[in-house]
Amino acid sequence: MLTPPIRTLGEQRAALADTPVPDDLRYEPTREGWGTLVRKEIYWHSRYRPIQEAERLLENLPEGKEYDCAAVFGGGLGYLPFLLLNRFRRVLIIEPDPAVGATLARYAPESLDAAGLWTGPLYDLLDAPDLNEWVSDKTVFISHPPTARAWPAQAEEFDNLDATIKLSSMRLNIAVVGPMYGGSAPITGYLARAFRDLGHRVLPVLNEAGWPLYEAVRGSLKQNLNVNRIGQQIIQALGDWTLARVGEFNPEICIVLAQAPVRETFPALLRNAGIITAYWFVENWRHMPYWKDIAPLYDGFFHIQPGLFEQQLQRIGCAHHAFVQTGCCPHAHWPVSLSEEERDLYDCDISFAGAGYPNRIEFFKGLTDYRFKIWGVNWNAPELSRLMPEGEGRFDNEKFMKIVAGSRISLNLHSSATHSGVDPESDAINPRVFEIAAAGGFQVCDPCRGLEHHFDLQDEIPVYRSLGELREKIDYYLAHAEERRATAERARQRALGEHTYAHRAKRMLRCLFLWHGNRILERGVRQQYAVREAAARCRETHPELAEWLEGLPEHTLFIPEEIEPLVPPAGLGLSHPAARLLAYLKEVRSVSEMLLKEYR
Repeated sequence: MLTPPIRTLGEQRAALADTPVPDDLRYEPTREGWGTLVRKEIYWHSRYRPIQEAERLLENLPEGKEYDCAAVFGGGLGYLPFLLLNRFRRVLIIEPDPAVGATLARYAPESLDAAGLWTGPLYDLLDAPDLNEWVSDKTVFISHPPTARAWPAQAEEFDNLDATIKLSSMRLNIAVVGPMYGGSAPITGYLARAFRDLGHRVLPVLNEAGWPLYEAVRGSLKQNLNVNRIGQQIIQALGDWTLARVGEFNPEICIVLAQAPVRETFPALLRNAGIITAYWFVENWRHMPYWKDIAPLYDGFFHIQPGLFEQQLQRIGCAHHAFVQTGCCPHAHWPVSLSEEERDLYDCDISFAGAGYPNRIEFFKGLTDYRFKIWGVNWNAPELSRLMPEGEGRFDNEKFMKIVAGSRISLNLHSSATHSGVDPESDAINPRVFEIAAAGGFQVCDPCRGLEHHFDLQDEIPVYRSLGELREKIDYYLAHAEERRATAERARQRALGEHTYAHRAKRMLRCLFLWHGNRILERGVRQQYAVREAAARCRETHPELAEWLEGLPEHTLFIPEEIEPLVPPAGLGLSHPAARLLAYLKEVRSVSEMLLKEYR
């Protein structure tokens, strides 16, 4: 959904008249001006001299810089914006309370009609198509104290708004830390690739290399005491390795995925170095309670279950948290073609790929009369074992894409420990919803809470609530191949247009900027340039270098570790002098590093 442009108070007066105003917000006339607001016996403006009160606030405006616009957090009844309109070309009122905005529209004089008014979240304001007309390098930012006290979290975001706008156009250095094993392991790679696609320099810390060793320890020792002791040593070593790698990379931001082998001291150590830390909890909070110990330690905490979980996070002191759903990776989840041999293996009417949780096992016993194939582990029911063409076993993404390609219908059922079939309380949407859609598969899914916010539940991903309803939909869509294909294509376009990991990465960054943008800028950002940008900067002075750079892959960053692998050995097929110079510098660097190692 496109964000509308910023509209003036005059343009919104009629629409705001219908906004309900709660009983605890009341208007009172004043001796000077046009009144004040009172909520819980707190006055938004002076009852006697509100204009003079606003004039005193203007005395604190920063000096030494020319401003032509102003952004005000909380207009109240508009005294501060009223005075600012006499001094600046444009004034934008950012009002976090729609009821206050409605009252402003009702009582403020027409002389305020030219002021812009935004009553939505600051997060959405950043997508306003005309934001740069209202907020620029010459904008002064002012908070209305009573509003800031009433809305502290939003006031903090406003304080970081200028930094957020600046950072949104920069290329950052970002580390992404993953686990040894589990569902968040592949997501680590997808997220790192997404940040890379957005133009950032990324360090993916993939700890999967430690899993074979961890498994070998578990398989070779009999006593649990030894298994646990040595297993913890492996995890500790991986944590130390992760800390060292992130420290050497020295990013502006480090994002840790669920189950990553890092200690509780990890975020504090990075914070001491000025690095912003975030944790992405792609787990069900009801089943994995370790979030209580982790969430307050990080600068940001992302999760996949909005609602009650957010209240729990507030209760334990996690001030900065946000809902960030999983998604799909266009580089990994896409339609594939099957060979004749593969089609014999994967062809079926319905398929399911995943672990055999109890609710799935019981539910799927009612589907054994279909051409149904299952992949995964823990399918211990005899009735279902014959449906597994390759027996018990884990599968990677490449195989998963083939499973989707061979299935007329991809079945999705969220796991549950409390229900024997569809769990009506389920609210943790699994990644396969998005992955199947991006792969072009036709999918039927149980109506996990929130799914309706991501897909149309009739035209993109049909849902079922019972075994009988599922069988009806299977029979219908098996008989209507064209409708099935059209539905799958609509879901695919929705997934690619709104639900890629690049969308999730952008959301994470925006949240972190609004929470900690000033901290990031104060520390300093090691700016990165893509080769196209570097080419543009040197086109007039060094046209041969610009021409060579423009021939490199578009998203290549102009840094040694990305440029040097693309430079052949000196003298081999390089026509441009600038390219030969880069090859020479590559050789100098290589020899220098060799000498340093020799004499260290």
